[in-house]
Amino acid sequence: MMGIKNNFQLLWLISTILLLFIIVLVNGISIANLKNNEIKFHKSQNEIKNNKLNVTYDGRSLIINGERKLLISGSVHYPRTSEEMWPIILKQSKDAGIDMIETYIFWNIHQPNSPSEYYFEGNANITKFLDLCQEYGLLVNLRIGPYVCAEWTYGGFPIWLKEIPNIIYRDYNQQWMNEMSIWMEFVVKYLGDYFAPNGGPIVLAQVENEYGWLEEEYGINGSEYAKWSIDFALNLNIGIPWIMCQQNNIENAIDTCNGYYCHDWIQGHWEQFPDQPSFWTENWIGWFENWGQAKPKRPVQDMLFSNARFIAYGGSLINYYMWFGGTNFGRTSGGPWIITSYDYDAPLDEFGQPNEPKFSLSSKFHQVLHSIEQDLLNNPPPKSPIFLSQVTEVHQYGSNLSFITNYGTGPSADIVQWMNQTITIQPWSVLIIYNNQILFDTSFIPPNTLFNNNTINNFKPIKNIIQSIVEISDFNLNINNYNNDYYSESSSSDNNVISISPIEQLFITKDTSDYCWYITNVTTTSSSYNDKGNLFLTISEFYDYVHVFIDNDYQGSASSPSLCQLQLKPKDNSTTFQLQILSMTIGLENYAAHMENYTRGILGSVLVGSQNITNNQWLMKSGLVGENVKIYNNNDENNNNWIKTSESSSSSSSSTLIQTPLTWYKLNISLNGLPNDIGSTVYALNMSSMNKGMIWVNGYSIGRYWLIEATQSVCNESIVTNYIGEYDPSDYRIDCNQPSQSIYSVPIDWLFNNDYSNQYATIIIIEELNGDPNQIQLLSNKIIN
Repeated sequence: MMGIKNNFQLLWLISTILLLFIIVLVNGISIANLKNNEIKFHKSQNEIKNNKLNVTYDGRSLIINGERKLLISGSVHYPRTSEEMWPIILKQSKDAGIDMIETYIFWNIHQPNSPSEYYFEGNANITKFLDLCQEYGLLVNLRIGPYVCAEWTYGGFPIWLKEIPNIIYRDYNQQWMNEMSIWMEFVVKYLGDYFAPNGGPIVLAQVENEYGWLEEEYGINGSEYAKWSIDFALNLNIGIPWIMCQQNNIENAIDTCNGYYCHDWIQGHWEQFPDQPSFWTENWIGWFENWGQAKPKRPVQDMLFSNARFIAYGGSLINYYMWFGGTNFGRTSGGPWIITSYDYDAPLDEFGQPNEPKFSLSSKFHQVLHSIEQDLLNNPPPKSPIFLSQVTEVHQYGSNLSFITNYGTGPSADIVQWMNQTITIQPWSVLIIYNNQILFDTSFIPPNTLFNNNTINNFKPIKNIIQSIVEISDFNLNINNYNNDYYSESSSSDNNVISISPIEQLFITKDTSDYCWYITNVTTTSSSYNDKGNLFLTISEFYDYVHVFIDNDYQGSASSPSLCQLQLKPKDNSTTFQLQILSMTIGLENYAAHMENYTRGILGSVLVGSQNITNNQWLMKSGLVGENVKIYNNNDENNNNWIKTSESSSSSSSSTLIQTPLTWYKLNISLNGLPNDIGSTVYALNMSSMNKGMIWVNGYSIGRYWLIEATQSVCNESIVTNYIGEYDPSDYRIDCNQPSQSIYSVPIDWLFNNDYSNQYATIIIIEELNGDPNQIQLLSNKIIN
């Protein structure tokens, strides 16, 4: 018994070392070819495009050109990294045994402003992404939706949909179905060459997304809409199967499972749809993180346990959600309150590098699955397991292959008899045994394995690279016809709306900015003051966050859903002043029914003391001045407004800074001598010295930053040993009592502005409250493959 276990551990260690050596060798070759984006492939595009595929399925698996397929898939969302990183991520995925890439297509990336505009440049270039998938021999599951969820702002919907009269999203509603039809027909036509029957890599497509979880909220219209969705999709005649995840009432689309564990879903799925294979479209191998929360981690042993158990029960496709999470650049994070990083504790971390030990152990698992693929697919799944004890069961395929599962959560291993052997199996684990040899143990971690030895923990600061810092207050910008009166009621602009009472924010901003000003003139009365003579502002309902000013003087901030109640202190105790409320969104809702009703900004009453000023006449303005003149593009016409604060980081002083809310900073950064090999170096910004705002590097929006502290009272750092039992992200958190995010990914091609001979970069920041830009650090990590 112990001899088998010890021999297995030795064989595991040797095979793992050999596997890593092969990956290192292959990666070394790929990096040489990837430098300066010079990609060399063994097949030409025309050769690959001629490889037309016939894709069908039955109750066991997907069938491609008559061959059954056991598919290991990984979610990689093309806009969550830069386009020059795609080859590195896809190459590592293929080397790790990934067969298929799953991606959504993001409607609001491609049609952000109107239904007559299209955008497919940069990291929105989906055809380039699909070409690369095919070049690396990766199949694709394209989840068209058009609703995507994905913790992506507004679930992927373009905001202009809200302006269509009488529209009800995801409902048997003619206005919605018209828009959905137009978009999906465009996608299918635009990507026509990429579907498998035409020689492309797309072998599966998805319509809608997790609709079954919300269908009841739409009543009878929900059922009608679900049926209409698949009927419409089938009429597009793309020649490949359609899937509908979490949709168990539709016969002519493959219903699939999403969750942490899906083995117990399979039996009910086959009872209802015996001619459909069992696909797991989202194994949530981690979780996303919200501002104010600590970082969620999912133990690798639990992830592998759930994978192995799904295969044991008859599953034939597993998709890691996420395999590579990446970054919510710009204003793409949803939520609200979802951080810029979308690392997801994925096997490839936010920077596209191995997150150990998830990457190497999942690679080994894939190698084992591919080695037994024919045994799995050529034998019918067991109708029921064989029970060896109260907590241990066996699923046997043919005479050679067995999956032994101990689903117990006790502290001790189970000792069982199987195939004339005594076998010890740890709790909450699966053994894969072939010809009486243990091929894989989901609980076994090789000796000396490093946990959390990923990119973010190995960054080093690059010193003395800030050449100069200049700044300007947003209140003082005087460019492009915006002047100091921008914040006054007398100013006029296309962005301005005047109304008796505050108007909902998205109506004003069209979601082109996080920021919306609500401005009114106040004359206080005796009812404005409490018995101590103090003045308080109360906003009964608002979303998501507000900064409050009086005559450009900062008063305080508040976040929803709490009541906003702030003490006001007018200059010289003036009884007449201008009240300026800067309302902010922090990512739009990505998961909800009736998202067309989504509203933001000041939605309730506004009082100064007991004086109700809700109907006081308000001026509303979209965005900050700097945003509206695109100051982050570093245009020449903006340069004469900056105030110099320092020449270099070594001589700078925080005391020379304005240090007031709503200040723009421009940092000129020296890149002289910095590594520019996209295959071996990654970069990030450490924003620990700042507070809250947004970052642009060479005009590329890195996204929101916020140094809000994670407030969980208990962190579980012992995920190496404490992995037994069903996973809940609230039980496995690390980095409590630290900022939810202080490190912000900067793609190397953006840092060098797609010109690797560049010697400098420009970083522009809007700091909403206060911070010291002199202490911002550019970090680097030399990747050792």
